[in-house]
Amino acid sequence: MATIRFEISEEMRAGLEARASESDYADVADYLRDLIQADLEDSWEMTPELAAALAEGEASGIDSRSIEDIIADGRKRAGL
Repeated sequence: MATIRFEISEEMRAGLEARASESDYADVADYLRDLIQADLEDSWEMTPELAAALAEGEASGIDSRSIEDIIADGRKRAGL
């Protein structure tokens, strides 16, 4: 097994330790190995439906509303 070393902030280290213990990993190294493996295995496929949705979004142009207005409209439609 190979070893990779890198530096992280104390805050990130504490967060990793907390996440590892909350998730019942033996230690941070086990958590990181699992996280990296999941990322390396993560793949997706450009389906026709996804391609059509992306094309529709690109063709719709740029919205002149502010982000706040867009969010407000979305909340109204969702009944929030």
